[in-house]
Formats: sequence, C-alpha cells, structure tokens
Amino acid sequence: MWREKLEKAMEDHEEGTPQLFLYSMLDFAFDYDEENEAVVLTAPVSEIMFNPVGFIHGGVITYMADTALGHLCAAFLDQPSVSLELKTQFFRTVNHGSLKAIATFQKKGKNVQFAVCRIFDESDHCLAETTGTFYAVKT
Repeated sequence: MWREKLEKAMEDHEEGTPQLFLYSMLDFAFDYDEENEAVVLTAPVSEIMFNPVGFIHGGVITYMADTALGHLCAAFLDQPSVSLELKTQFFRTVNHGSLKAIATFQKKGKNVQFAVCRIFDESDHCLAETTGTFYAVKT
C-alpha cells in the first residue's frame, strides 16, 4: 500500500502548484471559505504520521497547521506569504480517524499577517492550536 502511495505522490508532484509530494502522501484536501476568510484542511490519520509511541508526531501537526495558514494567506491576500514564526500548543492526540485544520486571520496587515490554526479530531476535540506570523512576499 505505501509503495503505491509513494509512487502516486511522486507522479502527482508538481512544483509551484497544490500538487505537492507531501500533500499527496498525507491525503490533504482543502476547502476555502470565502465568506469567513478561512481555510479548512482535512486528512485521514495514517501510520505514516505516527511517532515511535504510535500517535501523531507533533511535527506532522505543525506541518498541517503551517500548510493551512500558508494557504489562508495565499488565498485571501492574493500573494504568497512565508512563515516568520510558529508556535504550536498540543492538547491531546489520536491514532485513528481524521484531522480537520481550520485556519483564520487574527489580524491582517499590509505586509505582516497574524493567524491561528486549530486542529480537531473527527469528534471535534481540539488537538492543537498553532499561531503564526506571516510575511507577504512581493512577486
């Protein structure tokens, strides 16, 4: 199963597009809520996400949050942004089901944005919260 998933992710990878290797490997799905300026990123929990103890690795949670926050900035600022700072607080963990990340702005500035992403399990328990500062890149 993992070999096929790896090969598909390698085939799907296209630099500069939403078709990135890790997005495919982790089965990321994006939804853009224009009315509320929010991004919802979902993914099934899989063994590839686990740490040696058998739960989701904190780096995977932070990567998911950073991805949702980056898409938030790109979608609603009409220009890409880069992470200046991230802070993730972990509240609980899971080893099955699905994850839902919801990213929203706290404050939108001319060049710097402040945003938050909360990650929930399929029972809507908040697993983690990531706050981030992002800089709008001039292209």
